[in-house]
Amino acid sequence: MKLKKNIARLLSMVLLVGTLSGCSNTSKEGADSTAKSGVEQRKENNEVVVSVGAEPEAGFDAITGGHGSITNVFFSTLMKRDKELGWENDLATDYKISDDKLTWTVTIRDDAKFTNGEKVTAEDVAFTYETTKESSTEVDLTMIKEVKALDETTVEFTLERPMSTFIEKLGVCGIVPKASYNDEFKDNPIGSGPFKFVQWDKGQQVIAEKNEDYYGEKAKIDKLTMVFLDTDAAYNAVKSGDVDMAAINGELAEEKIEGTEILDIASIECYGVEFPMVPNTGEKTKTGYEIGNNVTSDIAIRKALNTAIDRQGMVDGVLNGYGTVSTTGLEKMPWLNKETVLEESEYNNVDEAKKILEEGGWKDTDNDGIVEKDGTKASFKVLYTAGNYRQELGLEFQKKAKEIGIEVTLKERTWDTIVEDIHREAVLFGFGSGDPSELYNLYYGGAANTAVEWDNAGFYSNETVNSYIDKALDCEDEKEALEYWQKAQWDGKTGASVKGDSPYAWLVNANHVYLVSEGFDLGNPVVQPHGGRIFDNVEEWSWK
Repeated sequence: MKLKKNIARLLSMVLLVGTLSGCSNTSKEGADSTAKSGVEQRKENNEVVVSVGAEPEAGFDAITGGHGSITNVFFSTLMKRDKELGWENDLATDYKISDDKLTWTVTIRDDAKFTNGEKVTAEDVAFTYETTKESSTEVDLTMIKEVKALDETTVEFTLERPMSTFIEKLGVCGIVPKASYNDEFKDNPIGSGPFKFVQWDKGQQVIAEKNEDYYGEKAKIDKLTMVFLDTDAAYNAVKSGDVDMAAINGELAEEKIEGTEILDIASIECYGVEFPMVPNTGEKTKTGYEIGNNVTSDIAIRKALNTAIDRQGMVDGVLNGYGTVSTTGLEKMPWLNKETVLEESEYNNVDEAKKILEEGGWKDTDNDGIVEKDGTKASFKVLYTAGNYRQELGLEFQKKAKEIGIEVTLKERTWDTIVEDIHREAVLFGFGSGDPSELYNLYYGGAANTAVEWDNAGFYSNETVNSYIDKALDCEDEKEALEYWQKAQWDGKTGASVKGDSPYAWLVNANHVYLVSEGFDLGNPVVQPHGGRIFDNVEEWSWK
């Protein structure tokens, strides 16, 4: 397996170097420019090459190809994130909410064009949202009852129920042209974003050029090439000067490489262990998967682990300092209830954790190093997927659990195979979207046992928490809902935080670290969510 992986990396690099070498022959100075480095040539030609990781399996259709950061290269959205994780207009110029909070009327600008020259209209917006809802993609639009264009610049959304977080949905769908949308769209996308699609060399790269007809701030870079390389290959490509930017981890950031710089960007990417919250009674989900765990359903186990974990040690040792401690999963969010944040003295405290277990009835009566209660050993699995620090975080979690007499077995899975056990074993998840409705997905009782298996996978349900979340959603806007989101975490008596039911053991916030060619300027990126949104300010990128 390792040999095949190395061969694949080598082939990727050969293809990349060959492609870039071919591009360099078209330099403005012809043969004389071949003596210059690749970085120098790209600076001169005002172009940039970046690694984007895995190639999108579903192509570059904003509807079916995922809604990650690349969406913002080719497509416009109604709203977009500002630098403070709030919202500002993109295609939209205004929106109004009806008195019953069920109708959102959005006005769009009248000067936006798709890259095929056609005007962007409300009909295109309505088509995009209708098609996205029907296509069962990763974006949940089930709250939309109807969407229709009232005229060329006005679109009306009718909701199934009031939803204060609906503004989040106005910023997630890249708008596609109704008249040109077909089965081949994913291979040749047409959008109205800052760059226009040029070509896709499958398995290698996607090439884009500045959209001169873009209604917003014009991109400073003329040509953008996105290559598909894994972390190690991308890192080496930046070192060799063939690529200008690659996401790396804290360990790789330690090496000082001439001609490159390290960018350390704050993020809301948070990692935590979700616990099954109900005992295993043999009950199964609608899809036939077993529910519950007789160890993690005991609050003493969850409280003890939250108390024992050395979060700062994880930041220093696993993230290599590129991150911060998390005890809430919400440290940078405006809806954080600050009363739920653990002080440093309240974690990495093994003695206090052991006391919590003993008071909860967990004792090591047979002296095997594992505590038990009513004949049940404090032993359970933590499932995780490869990459992004998860194994290393899991090992540190396992180490601290052992110190207090809890046996944790780590099991690596893929997302395809993790689902069958996701409701009966603890799972090391990554989260962080800047969307308060994520609290619904994590902690609302009704979010469990739905088509999205990882939403509230632990089957947590607290009637008081559910009530606060319902009130938050029923508000007119996110500002009004703030009080209820915070009370759902902790109201002084109960809540979905470590101060309350402890359905999670939150661990760390991992910064997003990039290796870039010297002189490549990313402008002022937005705070990065889970999965990254590095292209959200792509129009600001430039060479110094």
